[in-house]
Amino acid sequence: MKFRFYFLAKKQSQCSLWTLFLILTLSFISSCRDTTESTAPEILPFDETIAHQVSFLEVPIAFKVDQIEQKINEAIKGTLYADQSFEDKKSDGIKIRIRKVEDIQISVRDNFMYYSVPLHIWASKRILKVTLFGKKKETTKEIDFSLRLQFRSEIKLNKNWKLETKTSYTGIEWIKKPKIKVLGINFDLAGLLETQLIQKKDDLERVIDKAASNLKVIEKEVSKIWTKIQEPILIEKKVTNGTWLLAEPIQIEASKIEGKNNQLFITTRLKTLLRTIVAKKQGEKPKITFKKLPLLKQNNALSYQNNNFELHLKGELPYIAVNDLLDKKIKDTVLVIPNTDYKIKITDAEVFGSGKKLFMKLDLEGDLNSTIYLSGTPRFDSLDTSLHFDNFDYDLQSEEYLLSAADWMLKSTVKEEIQKLLILPLDDYVKKLPDIIQTALSKGKTAKAALFDLRDFELSPRFIQIDKDHVRIYVKATGKVGIEIIKL
Repeated sequence: MKFRFYFLAKKQSQCSLWTLFLILTLSFISSCRDTTESTAPEILPFDETIAHQVSFLEVPIAFKVDQIEQKINEAIKGTLYADQSFEDKKSDGIKIRIRKVEDIQISVRDNFMYYSVPLHIWASKRILKVTLFGKKKETTKEIDFSLRLQFRSEIKLNKNWKLETKTSYTGIEWIKKPKIKVLGINFDLAGLLETQLIQKKDDLERVIDKAASNLKVIEKEVSKIWTKIQEPILIEKKVTNGTWLLAEPIQIEASKIEGKNNQLFITTRLKTLLRTIVAKKQGEKPKITFKKLPLLKQNNALSYQNNNFELHLKGELPYIAVNDLLDKKIKDTVLVIPNTDYKIKITDAEVFGSGKKLFMKLDLEGDLNSTIYLSGTPRFDSLDTSLHFDNFDYDLQSEEYLLSAADWMLKSTVKEEIQKLLILPLDDYVKKLPDIIQTALSKGKTAKAALFDLRDFELSPRFIQIDKDHVRIYVKATGKVGIEIIKL
């Protein structure tokens, strides 16, 4: 940044030529004790604000199947179907009661869930006998048996983020086959009862679909994450009153559901604007209005194998905050001019913007009592991760004044010493930023149910822009992110 001193002469009252000559002579003799009062340089027009790029995060959300299995078993229990009449619509002469006796087992592959449903079935068969005298005699035979019914559900999300399944019967595995003894002869009823069960499969399929749709696990967890991302994150509080990272989500898309390795994956693509704000008071948290989870926009091009993010952060550093920092860092600093007896003390420092430059106003006392101006261009050095000022120099009018009043300032390294004081090392801050974000996301109720994984975080500043009230820093960050639901 190129800083230049600018001195404005104090307005003099009318005086005699002799007095004026005497003052000028004394000023020349004791230039090391010069005192001037300056006004700020002209404020030049600022560049138009750079358009804020939209950030995106492709976030695979992993649901463990055993947790969904647990929820399904809590929803499906006891008697699943009961036919208490021999005279139903088909007059099949069978009463039947179907109960779930063990946990349903679920596996996943692609966008399908496979159910193995262990059932105990009691059945009563009406048997009509004809006596020797031609009379009909009705008897019943009760049997019970066990089996596992196999189902397959195609799974997807509707526009309200609710789980939708379309379940179909795929087969049967007998545990204990149904047999009945009549007149000393064993009859295997497996074929007959399997036919009866297939006729009832629609009822069982509806039970499974209803249980799945009532879970609301995905809608609930995605909504929590959507809200969590909007919470302000405190990323710095030592230098300023508190610098907060804010996300303003615009849109969220989701892939189709994919199953692999006993997990269900839904990859969401979140579009958001990111910015930072500095609190006016210490510890003051920004007030925000949370947006509700919008309707689902399907994007089947997304995959759980894609977990990249590209963040475009607009950071606004108010001059007030910079001046507070300068007050702590360089106020009352005494600079000793090498190889001379001169000393100057910085009593106050203030920055402001003009055009593409940042100006610094310094109030000095000691062997030079005056106000001077420097100007320069801020630059982020990616090698040492710090903020520097290029073309750092005295303002033209300040330089002209120093030539006549304090040329030892120009010959010395004062400018370079001040420039060193203005270097802001950010390496430690940048390294800690991923941990700060992950720690913030890992707090609260959402964190107890979800594990956030932030990896390969890289941060690279793009632009620095000067405006009337702020220094704007535009930063790009890339990396990988994933979320695992650990508790539904």
